[in-house]
Amino acid sequence: MSNHIKRDKEMAIQKEILDYAWNWFEYHATQRLVAFRYFLIFLGILSIALNNALQASNINFAQILCAVGAFISIAFLMLEVRNEELVNVGRDALIEIEKDSSYPKVDCLKLLTKDRKRDVVKSHKTWLRLIYVLCAVGFVIISINPQSIT
Repeated sequence: MSNHIKRDKEMAIQKEILDYAWNWFEYHATQRLVAFRYFLIFLGILSIALNNALQASNINFAQILCAVGAFISIAFLMLEVRNEELVNVGRDALIEIEKDSSYPKVDCLKLLTKDRKRDVVKSHKTWLRLIYVLCAVGFVIISINPQSIT
């Protein structure tokens, strides 16, 4: 087998590996944001229902809605934790590919290696989790005294 054919096969395999790792990363990163969008929709619907319950002076129903809101906020937080783990599996694979000797030695192309050095305050992890936790805590506080927000 000629060196040219061997090199072409190696490059094809490297491309398949890169595509596999990238597709894994992209799928789970997208899944993470889609889950957050669904949470925002849920939050809007629940806020309207809570407002309607309080305006109708249906305190028991408002407390139930708050309990459901707290539970679902925590459930979305747990999904966020798992989604981040899956994103990191893809990220770690891509970082290993960036370290490979066949990968171009151009620092600006090592996107995920550079991204690892990002500020925690600017990360999706920090903000998504903060929002989920604040919503859960808010629902618990409101469930204790629903009339306090009217």
